[in-house]
Amino acid sequence: MANEYKQTMNLPKTKFPMRAALAQREPERLKRWQENHVYELMLKKNEGHEKFVLHDGPPYANGPIHLGHAMNKIAKDMINRYKAMQGYETPYVPGWDCHGQPIEHKVEEKLGTEKFNQTSVAEIRELCNQFAVENIDLQREGFKRLGVLGDWDNPYLTLYHQHDAADIEAFKAMFDKGMVYRGHKPVHWCKHCHTALAEAEIEYGDETSPSIYVRFELTTKPAGLESFDGPVDFVIWTTTPWTIPSDQAVSLKPEAIYTAIEHDGRAEIMLRDLAEKVCGIAGWDVTPVMVDGKPYEVPAEVLDHLHYKQPVFDGVEGVALLADYVGTEDGTGIVHNSPGHGVDDYYVCMKEGMDVCMPVDDDGRFYNGTEFGTGGPFSGMDTDEANPHIIQFLRDRGMLVAEVKITHSYPHCWRCKKPVLFR
Repeated sequence: MANEYKQTMNLPKTKFPMRAALAQREPERLKRWQENHVYELMLKKNEGHEKFVLHDGPPYANGPIHLGHAMNKIAKDMINRYKAMQGYETPYVPGWDCHGQPIEHKVEEKLGTEKFNQTSVAEIRELCNQFAVENIDLQREGFKRLGVLGDWDNPYLTLYHQHDAADIEAFKAMFDKGMVYRGHKPVHWCKHCHTALAEAEIEYGDETSPSIYVRFELTTKPAGLESFDGPVDFVIWTTTPWTIPSDQAVSLKPEAIYTAIEHDGRAEIMLRDLAEKVCGIAGWDVTPVMVDGKPYEVPAEVLDHLHYKQPVFDGVEGVALLADYVGTEDGTGIVHNSPGHGVDDYYVCMKEGMDVCMPVDDDGRFYNGTEFGTGGPFSGMDTDEANPHIIQFLRDRGMLVAEVKITHSYPHCWRCKKPVLFR
């Protein structure tokens, strides 16, 4: 009965099978394209027409292709095919980036960090070269399997010396035009991979860090507290104690109101709106310093450009500055500045024409030395290793107001997944 009804229907006829069977048919189709030189025929058909050239940013030759590669290459292949069908001549020369940290990182993973560090630079370069060449072949076959049309037999590879020569030529041309200069810029730095990281290469994850409140003793008393008998301090807050040795300034919120809390014969300056919270953390009574029968309260501008003793190095002074980025929800309303280790700190201190102090090397260890700009008492220590030592140093000298632990979102390296530094 079913067959009888089937004969009464006017259905289209096709040679396509009911089932796609892509796993079997796609390789057959790709083989036909290759045997019939479809890419070359497409170029010949449009030869002499206006060119459309897609300059393809090359992938790193550091492993098998993944979904990101597929999405990238297929989308670009669709554009080239569309332009070819419009009559443009569309040469497509694929290429690979054979240098840089991603390949070096893979070689380090293969050798293990200890053996990697013991291997000569020349041998590491040769291993990276071998790894890149192997993965070029691996990725090329993957891209061809995706059906991407191109001159796969003649790709461009950055390991060819003519590319090095072209780089030098371009750099020299820029240099001759005065476009090249040497300067500083705050960057994310991975002390494990020994490389700077772009913002797009940062992954954020929770880290538990020491949160400390520290008193910085002023060398000049602010207006209104000249008659106060004891020392006067700025109370700062930071979650990176290892940056204290490179402190050069503190920032206060413009036009915000600051107060002074009396404790143990000292006047402790902090943001008025955070005073109760800070005193609760420190275990202090909220006892404001009184001036003419009223609590001492002044705008940040009164404290601007006062100086204080650098907390680690004797004979060095820091300066109070005004900065819009200072928050009023957490901390003390006074931010300690290490311009060598923070973007906001850097730009605030640059306006003052300061020389930047940055005492941490590529491995994340303090430089040896006893002068400001070195590690001082913490010379040779890793930044994480130094944290508890710095906290104890401050405690022993009566500068530590409080220490608590906080969990917060912190930038990590996308390759090794370890926390990064700001340098």
